Amino acid sequence: MCRDFYDVVILSGGFSKRFGSDKCEFCISGKRMIERVAEVFDRPIVVSHVDRRLKMDHIFVEDKERRGPGYALKLAVPFLKREKVFVTGCDFPFIKKEVADLICSKNFDVSMPITEEPQPLLGCYKAELIRRYDVRRLMDLIEVARSVYLVGTEEIAFVDPNLLSLRNVNTVSDLGRRCRVFTKSRIIFR
Repeated sequence: MCRDFYDVVILSGGFSKRFGSDKCEFCISGKRMIERVAEVFDRPIVVSHVDRRLKMDHIFVEDKERRGPGYALKLAVPFLKREKVFVTGCDFPFIKKEVADLICSKNFDVSMPITEEPQPLLGCYKAELIRRYDVRRLMDLIEVARSVYLVGTEEIAFVDPNLLSLRNVNTVSDLGRRCRVFTKSRIIFR
């Protein structure tokens, strides 16, 4: 598989209401969550209301308005160079590149993991779809896509057996929560 066949956008400008403080700046084993995510990828595009002062090579895009993930993703469009874009948040601090590679390897307009429900903040989208539609919520991209691949946890477990990449940290207690939902992959065509 080609090494850099997708761009990466890290959304890190949310309000962290459930977390109680800026979760992107929260340290796990001495490393901020935003650093943990960014270091997995080559030159990610980081969209945030503040410069996250990352030491690794990245593109910073300022989101002054903070109108949600759809708007933040649209701000990254001028920096997209590849046909696909993997989108994640800083609150997936255990993401593995192999999981992003697996999700983006699917030849669909949209591909994303599904646990209890689809997870759009670990999704891979055709860049053309993002350029064409203005959406407030990333889930809205599923509605306009002609083809969607929902990657089941059974498939993700081949590259991440403990499913740590799927751990979404919205509260401190989420750090210890494990994904125990086993789903099969599904395809949707319109």
